[in-house]
Amino acid sequence: MKKILFASTALVATAGVAAAEVTLTGMAEMGVYAGYENETQFFTDIDVTFTMSGEADNGLVFGANVDLDESDGDPSGAFGPATQGGEAIFVSYGGLTLTMGDTDGALDARVPELALAGGSLADDETSHLGFNHSDGISDLDDIEGTVGLSLDGFGDGQIARVDYAISDFTISASAEQIDDGNEVEDIGDTIWALGVSWNGELAAIDMTAGLGYQTVSDAASVTSVAVTGGFANGLSLGATYSNMDIDGVDDDLQHYGVGFGYEMNALAIGVNWGQYDLGDDELSGWGVAASYDLGGGLEARFGYGWSDVDFTNADDESVSEDDNTWSLGLRMNF
Repeated sequence: MKKILFASTALVATAGVAAAEVTLTGMAEMGVYAGYENETQFFTDIDVTFTMSGEADNGLVFGANVDLDESDGDPSGAFGPATQGGEAIFVSYGGLTLTMGDTDGALDARVPELALAGGSLADDETSHLGFNHSDGISDLDDIEGTVGLSLDGFGDGQIARVDYAISDFTISASAEQIDDGNEVEDIGDTIWALGVSWNGELAAIDMTAGLGYQTVSDAASVTSVAVTGGFANGLSLGATYSNMDIDGVDDDLQHYGVGFGYEMNALAIGVNWGQYDLGDDELSGWGVAASYDLGGGLEARFGYGWSDVDFTNADDESVSEDDNTWSLGLRMNF
């Protein structure tokens, strides 16, 4: 009944509009999880995404998507002209595409990540403190800090990115304003990024290689590179390296990591490891994710992540901590 209702709604919404399409997708997850000194507890999550697309008479393709899970839920602020609320809007012609809103910066879009197979409910394999998801800055002060080595999200969250695809290459450039376009003292007003990636087959290996650079003129700059490859037997491998130069800090913040994946029939397993270095401070971790496709959009999922932090705090005291997370349950894709 629900699928019929959704389909009818989409037909009514697009009636009389040439070459337009509205689709609705979603997911739900249920299970248990624990970690970072928390006891085992119930896990439930749900997400709904609206995707809209159309084509103009001259061949220009346009569209938008809204991820309700990312919306801030405030009708006066979500989806506003200066507020990122889980929406992304694009126009495309030939190999050229402009995307604005809740989208990746050029570095994040072009440099592949190392969660190569499987998945978990609580993202244990990508939330451990050795993983670089390339859309945020790591926090070395707390084992429960965020991970990621780039400048995405350092500004107002609104990103404009241009992509140009030619043959097996894609070139991207992006900008994110720091404070709605205002100049911030000792930082700047805009985060700029460039990236390029290559997708192709080399010696019977499906490969992806990406290089990205991102900077905010008065604060920091970061360079990232990664290569992944998939073999015909279901095995996949990857490696990455990133370096961030922070103004006023003597040492560069570096990250390096490796990833492995294996897929056979309904089973998918992925493992990754990574480490951040800043002088004598170290932050590392590894994660594993496994999923089993039960058919019809239903998956069984398991994840585990382990994190370790060794740093010197503001009182010049040496601190060493480690912790782990795990999750187990079902994911439903609609």
